[in-house]
Parts: sequence; structure tokens; C-alpha cells
Amino acid sequence: MNHTDCGMVHERRWLMEIDVKEASRRLGLNDSRVRQLLRAGDMRGRRLGGSWLVDGEDVARLQGRVRLPGRPLAPKRAWAVLDLLDGGRAAWLSDSARSQVRRHLADLVDPGPDEWMAALRRRSRVLDVVAHPAAIELLRLVDGVHPAGPSAARGRGFDLVAMGESMAEFYVAEAHWPNLYRALALSEGREPNLRVHLPREVWPFADEDHRGRVGVGDAVLAAGLLESAEPRAVAAGADRLGDLLARWHDRRARG
Repeated sequence: MNHTDCGMVHERRWLMEIDVKEASRRLGLNDSRVRQLLRAGDMRGRRLGGSWLVDGEDVARLQGRVRLPGRPLAPKRAWAVLDLLDGGRAAWLSDSARSQVRRHLADLVDPGPDEWMAALRRRSRVLDVVAHPAAIELLRLVDGVHPAGPSAARGRGFDLVAMGESMAEFYVAEAHWPNLYRALALSEGREPNLRVHLPREVWPFADEDHRGRVGVGDAVLAAGLLESAEPRAVAAGADRLGDLLARWHDRRARG
């Protein structure tokens, strides 16, 4: 490639750069999530003063992953899918609704990450916020707050050893979130270090179920990994969900 060609390539990329807000609109993500992708190197861009300019071609590449095919399940049913895979009984559903969810699982044949995400994507509202490290440690101690994300999945034996450290993640009941936000002096900002998942319509983590299980099951952790920008995390989440689905089919076949 000669100097003229190089110049044309750089000029074309410059002309296709867009700001964070436009990238967020195209991808259906919030601004904080787009900035996280840029800082992690999962989306190409460059800083201009205190702002980011995003490579429009890279946004187009990611749109295929973010805009998932298929109709999403309603939040209560999405959480029921995960609870059934974890051996629960989705007690918040009526008997008829639970039967419909079981039929949905029975019809799944070797689903990939996109198919899982298409079905489950409405289950939580996800917020990226800025927190003092001491506030994150306090949040870990709050009753009813449950760990999420790659660090929690690693503790369950997910294949994520080679991944570096990621931001802290937790499940929090939506009704408790405003008070926690104020009490821990959390804020929005350009460098978020805490991700909070607020389950919609139902709190799916009973203190203890009929089998003595407490907190977040493997299916829930696996589903969360599918939303990562890190391909290894997505693959690990899909693999674990596939294993759990196969076990569910086996239990169903045995009656």
C-alpha cells in the first residue's frame, strides 16, 4: 500500500467516526457500556480531549452481536428458564405458565449464545456506576445482594482462569437500589467500576429453597456471561448453559 492509499484509508476511517451517544443508539447500549468496550479494546476508537470518537465500521461489526434474533421471553419466564435449569421450580409462575416454560426448554436443541441471549435479554436492568472501593466491599456484605459476573463464575469452576480481573458485579433487588445508591454515595461517570443487575418483575433468589441452595445458581451466572464483550466469557457461559440444558433433558426423560 503506497502513501496515497494509506492516506485514503485514514481519511475514510476518520469520516466514519461517530460519538459515543450515536454508537450507543445504534447498539442499543448505554453510554457507559460503550465507553467500557472502548477502554477494554473490544471496540476501536480514539480519545479527542475528554471524549471518545468511535470507529463506525466497528460499531457495524458489533451490531450483528448486539441486535439478537428472536423474540425475548417476558422477565418472569426468562428467570423461570434459568431457575428450572438450576434445579428449581420457578415458584413465582402459575402452573400453566410453568408448563409453557418447560415446553420452551424441551424445544431447545443445541442453542448458541445468540439464541440464549435473544430469549433471556429482558430479565434485568443493568447499570454501570462509579463506586469507591470501600463502597463495593460494603455492598458485598448487604443481605440479599448476590455476586455476579466473571469473578463469581470463576469461583464455580467456569473456564475463565485466563481472563483478567473485571469490574465488580452484583444482583440487587430493584426496590432496594435507590437507598443503596444514596447510602453508598454511588454516581454515574465515565469510568464505571461497578455493574449492578436489577431483576425485572421478580426477585428470583430466595434466601433458601427446598434443596438448601442459597443465592445465584450456575445458569444465572452463565446467562450473565453472555452479555460480556469478552468472547471467552461468552463461550464459557454458553457451554455451561448447554451442559445444564442437557442435564435438564436427562431429568425430564427419566421422569
